[in-house]
Amino acid sequence: MYTLELVSTAKTAVVLITLFGSSVMDIRYRRIPDRFWSLMLAGAGPLTIWEMYLRGGDESPVTFLSLLLPIAGILFVLKGYPEIKEVIRGKAQDIFFLAFYLVAAASGVAAFVFGDRSLFSEVGISFIFMLIYFVLYTVPIGGTRIIHGGADAKCLIVLAALFPWYVLDLPFQAGPFYEIVRDIPAIARIFPVSLSVMFNAAVVTAIVMFIVLPVRNIVKGEFSPGSFTGYHMDVKELPGSHVWVEIEKEGKKVKEDPTEKLVKGLMEKGITRVRVTPKIPFILSLTVGLMIHIVAGNLVAMLFLFLT
Repeated sequence: MYTLELVSTAKTAVVLITLFGSSVMDIRYRRIPDRFWSLMLAGAGPLTIWEMYLRGGDESPVTFLSLLLPIAGILFVLKGYPEIKEVIRGKAQDIFFLAFYLVAAASGVAAFVFGDRSLFSEVGISFIFMLIYFVLYTVPIGGTRIIHGGADAKCLIVLAALFPWYVLDLPFQAGPFYEIVRDIPAIARIFPVSLSVMFNAAVVTAIVMFIVLPVRNIVKGEFSPGSFTGYHMDVKELPGSHVWVEIEKEGKKVKEDPTEKLVKGLMEKGITRVRVTPKIPFILSLTVGLMIHIVAGNLVAMLFLFLT
């Protein structure tokens, strides 16, 4: 008999394997093809449906309709959305997208009214977080986007879709976070898996940045208050580097890609050295963040609970 623990472990393994592969791409190119997320969904999606069955979905089959909500969210992010003018013109793809989104919305209502409210609430909240991640990527807050990379946003959105349950049913979870969750289940609702992974990734990235960059600048003899966020680099070394170049444009400091045009322009101006900010392979951080969540839980939640 297949247990919930076994199915959850298999799904988590599929996700981690895909994340390891995408992390390699992120480290090498800072670009990740959408096929990685499609592969992750193809491998782990059916196991998510199986999990719902094992969690009690078989007692109220209409609850499975709620899974159309995250599927619609994934389609929206990876494939696009219907344009009304194209729908009017009769374009098949746009008509399909519009029809599917309407069916997904109606299915969500049906699942809420007639299905298992507990299971629906978890899927519904995961769908809301999918929307939040999309907004954090597309809408600048204070002049910058909270989630900077498109691949980072897609990764978090897919994780939210695949891990709607508040706690992973794995045999090797330990640590104070899971002890607290068992005593206070509401904590897990505040920090769903995808959000926990993002927070863990942010903590890991901050720790690395606050150690590696200052040490690098101290070794180079260039330590300054800005040594925690960037460093200086010869212009001739910029091509092919995974960095943002800090330049002044129209009286404002902006960050630009080290394109051939930019490098040529800097050299023509006689600029030989510039300040840069490294492009963080955040998918790698998310992979580590998921591993930390699997073993120990949410680092930010643990810190918050410790301080309070």
